[in-house]
Amino acid sequence: MFKAWREEYRANQALKRKIELEQWEQEKRWREEDRAARQEVIAENAPALAVHNEHMRTATGVSYLTLVCHEDTWTFMAIRAFGQWKPAWTQSVHPGLNVAHAPEYGERMKFTVDPNLPEGRIKKSATGSKHNGLQQVLLSGHNLTQLLSALYEGTAEDDVAASARCSRLYNKLVEFVELVDPGAEAGQTTGITLRIDDSVDAAHVKR
Repeated sequence: MFKAWREEYRANQALKRKIELEQWEQEKRWREEDRAARQEVIAENAPALAVHNEHMRTATGVSYLTLVCHEDTWTFMAIRAFGQWKPAWTQSVHPGLNVAHAPEYGERMKFTVDPNLPEGRIKKSATGSKHNGLQQVLLSGHNLTQLLSALYEGTAEDDVAASARCSRLYNKLVEFVELVDPGAEAGQTTGITLRIDDSVDAAHVKR
């Protein structure tokens, strides 16, 4: 009887190991499939390097662009491009950000890249406006290339959600860049306004 019990125990253990191995192999296949799907999505989000370089060359020659977007959208882009930003800020010089005079803030409060956005370059919408939260940001060509570079890098992130956000915002800026004609006479269309303000068709809005 003991021998029969032992054989049954061994059979059960072997079956258990087989099931565990099959589960591990299935989970491994799922991980590989998920990784392949994620890499495919990220590859779709990332523009070709040669095309990106052309966008950068074109953007460098822009004098300035008035960007209209929500302050949260700008914060997402600015943190990536400059290393630091808060939604309420209207300039890149703020009390407490000079680490030499406020050491309690530490290295994390430093801009990694100088935004060069002094007072007057960012205007908030009036409180109570139907566009509350929107703002105007006056970007130089230098700022524009910083944003394009940071968002381009973000399109290749492993985080698919971040990659998608960077891709969408990158493409919105590219909509302007692709309209620029480096061979045209300078100053003809200085200060174009670009809105990042996607919405729904008015026909779908209930009155």
